[in-house]
Order: sequence, then C-alpha cells, then structure tokens
Amino acid sequence: MPLKFVFVPWGCDSYGEEVWLLENALILGLEAVFEAMDVSYADLYDQLNGSSKRLGPVAPFQDSDLLTLASKAPADTTAVIDGLITGTLQPADGVPAAIEFAPRILDMEKRLFQLPDAFRFEAFSLEQTDLGRLQIEDQVPWHTLIIMVAEAILELFDTSVPANIGPETLQMTSSWPAYCAFIKGKRGARTIEEKLGYYRQASRLDPKFFWARFNAGQLYKQQQDYHSARREFLAAAESVQEDTNQRGDVYFELGLCSIFLGDTKTARNFWDQALLYSPNNPVLLVNVAGTYEQEEDWQNAMKLHQAALDANPNYYKAIVNLARLKAQTGLIDEAIPLYEKALTVEPDDPLRHAILGGCYLALGDEIKARQYFDTASSLDPPGSRRPIVIDEAGAPPAPGEYARQELEKMDKDEARRRKDKGAGWRWFGQ
Repeated sequence: MPLKFVFVPWGCDSYGEEVWLLENALILGLEAVFEAMDVSYADLYDQLNGSSKRLGPVAPFQDSDLLTLASKAPADTTAVIDGLITGTLQPADGVPAAIEFAPRILDMEKRLFQLPDAFRFEAFSLEQTDLGRLQIEDQVPWHTLIIMVAEAILELFDTSVPANIGPETLQMTSSWPAYCAFIKGKRGARTIEEKLGYYRQASRLDPKFFWARFNAGQLYKQQQDYHSARREFLAAAESVQEDTNQRGDVYFELGLCSIFLGDTKTARNFWDQALLYSPNNPVLLVNVAGTYEQEEDWQNAMKLHQAALDANPNYYKAIVNLARLKAQTGLIDEAIPLYEKALTVEPDDPLRHAILGGCYLALGDEIKARQYFDTASSLDPPGSRRPIVIDEAGAPPAPGEYARQELEKMDKDEARRRKDKGAGWRWFGQ
C-alpha cells in the first residue's frame, strides 16, 4: 500500500518566533522530500485545532489525545507525525543556541508509537536581520538534518530517501531571510493580503526566488487580478534554473492568465512552450486542446485529448472531452466506449448516463438508451440541484429532466407503433 503521512502540530518546551520558524522550515522540508518521492502527505493543523500554533505555543499531545485526533486523518493514512522541540536559548536575548527535534510517529495500522532518535541542530548566527534575529549560517547542514529526519521516519516503513534527493533538492533560495519571509507567508499569514506582503518581501530579498513569485502569482489569480498574476509568473519563469517541471508549471499558469484576459492565441503560445518541458502533462494537454476547441479545430483538439489519455488513461476530463468531440463530429460509435469508460471512473454522473442514452438512441438501440435514461433520471430526480462544471458547455443543464423527456417521447413512440401495428396496412402508408 502506498505511504500516506499526516503532520500535526509539534509540541515545544519553549516558544518564540525563531522556534516557530524552525518547526515550519522542518515540516516544509519534510513535505518537499515526500513530494519528490511521490509519497502522499497532509497537514491537519486546522482540523486538529492547530491553527493556534501559528500564533502561540502548542503543548505536546498526550498519546491518548493523539490517538483520538488521528481519527480525523484521511483514510488509509500510514502514520501521523508530530514530535517535541526542545530549545537551548541564549540567556541574554532568547536566540536559540541549539534546537533538538524528537519526532514521534503513530503507526496507524499497528496503533503503536515509534520514537526515532532525536536530532540536534546548532548552526545559528546571532546576526540581526530585518526579519528577526535568527539566521542559519549554512543551509546545507540544515537541509541535511531534514533528510536525516525523513530517513528516520521512512526507515520504520522499510523505505529510504533516494540518493538523488539531497540538501540541494530542498534549498529554495540562497537567502535565509527571504526563506523566513516565505515561511511566514505560507504558514503564518491568514489573509491573502498578508501572504502577498510576505511573498513580496521574500522577492525583494531574493528577486530570483521562484516559489515566492509563483505563490504570489497564484494569489493574484485567486483575486482575479490576472495582470498582476501574469507579471509574477513571468518573473517566476525568469527565475527557473534547470527544473523542467517548474518551467512547465509556470508557462501553464501564464496560459491560464491569458485565457482569463481573453487572449486565446497567447495562451496557446504559452502552453505550447509548457509542452516542450512537460510533454506528458495531461492537465496541460487538455487545456491546450481547449484553445483549439475555441477555434473549432476539432482534429487537433481530439489529438491532444487523446495524448492526455495516453499519459493518464483514467483522466476523467480528457475522457469526457474526447467523447464529447467524437459525438459532436458524428463519430458516435467511438464516443460511446469513451462515455462508458467515464462511468467506470465516476459511475454516478447523471450527465454521462443521459448523454449515453442519447448516443444509443441515435444509433437506434432503444433498449440501452432506456437503461441509461432511467439511471440518469434516478441520479438526478425532479427538483434536484446539480452544479454544472466547466467541461459541460452545451450539455443539458438538467440531465435527469432531459432523460425523462426522452423516456416520455420513447413511450409515446412505442404506444403509437403498437397502435399502428394493430391498424395493419395504414401504418405503412404513413
């Protein structure tokens, strides 16, 4: 079974901004390691009343409390991870002289706590900065410690950190003050305005800080300020070093901003560039296909949707989009198996049942048409409210109602055929 980890707030024997920064830098680093390994993880701070951790200390959980809280973790969670942070502070000003991280891992299958060795870190500077007093003199030992903590966690589950993931993988910026601003924006700020303020601060301290630029762009996009978002994404594109995935992601976002600004051709130019770096990204392939659809270039749109399916055979949006285009261009025989495949992914989708009913009806198979219409009607009964999603342009707004209308027509046609059959020769004369 794939590994799936959950983080909850760590307990602290002392508290201050420096300790908070180090804990969050540790967690962000562990998440980066797991993400690079395709290991699932989740952060249950808010669900476990841990949002207060962002403003003040959290006492260590008792074992019984953590067992209770772990019931809120996602299904199939492998382990819940927290620990204890013990600080040795400079008596004069409270700056850390050393910090010890002692992870605690709750194995969800065995319902047992595992306690790896604690890890100590001392490479601090007392230099005052505009973001506080704490400085990591050399980020390499810090990121090496994160790799070691990750190894200790993974070892319990017979897994190890691959050799290609090291301290250089985790370093987002050469500027520790910029990194501190980024952490405050990502983990401490509660409003979009606060987050943007910290990300802008991080970008001033390191203009080539990719993730500060990229996250700021995402927030501007969320606020529908697409001009500002595009500016940040362009700056992020200039900050990418050799990471092709980052370059593909940022060109993808530039394409989205261009779409929202009504510039389809520029969007496709950006997405074409993204495809050079991420040629097998199914989400990207589907979005580029959408630009061809807007220009009614059905053949190129279908080729890209098919490429998305080649990359991810169960990508639902690619399945239904390709099916829709097949049906729209008269290839109903090819559309039907795609719609049927879509229902293996989302079997309770009333729209696909209704459309399949219409496809079979167009081919003259009333038995199968009636089966799908009946299912669509039961999944979308009268009076229900079903949200419409973006890939349903031109689809019936109420698939259950459409199915009931078609069933009613079929019943009337059947009744008329029976009547005409009883009238003999007069039916053939109509």
